[in-house]
This record gives sequence, structure tokens and C-alpha cells, in this order.
Amino acid sequence: MSQKRQTGPQTRRTFHENRIAREKNGVMRFWWAAWWAVAELKHLDRRDAAKAHEQGLTLANQLMSFASGLNAKHHAHLMSQRGGKSRASA
Repeated sequence: MSQKRQTGPQTRRTFHENRIAREKNGVMRFWWAAWWAVAELKHLDRRDAAKAHEQGLTLANQLMSFASGLNAKHHAHLMSQRGGKSRASA
């Protein structure tokens, strides 16, 4: 008979602290990239306002589609863990 080996509280704590740190790191990298893009658009706006506006809208649409995809994946993951289907999609 095989038994599951229990992990100690310190092992679980370290695992979750590392997981949270990785997620925070990803969020910080995303925000730094967004700030860089804003700075570039600000410089472009001084030279060519119409082009900066067009590129800003394109970037905003890309970010929205990326966020929507992440949200959909996360929602699907949560629904699979729950073992049911979403009530919203029914």
C-alpha cells in the first residue's frame, strides 16, 4: 500500500511564497513594459500626434485581447477545478 508523503508546513509555505513571488515578478515586468510603451508614445506624440494616436489604439487593442485571453484561460482553469461548467456560458 502506498501512502502519500505529507509535506511539512515550511515546505508548503516556501512553495507558495515562491509562486506568489513569480507572479508578482511577471506583473512588475508587464507594468514596466507598459510604462516604456507610454514613454515612447509620448515622444512620438510630440512629433506626429496622429501616428501616436493610431499606434496607441493598436497597442490598447492588443493589450485588451491579451488580457481577455488570460482571463478566459484562468476562468476555464477554475471551472475545470470545480468540475462543472460555467453558468454564464449556459
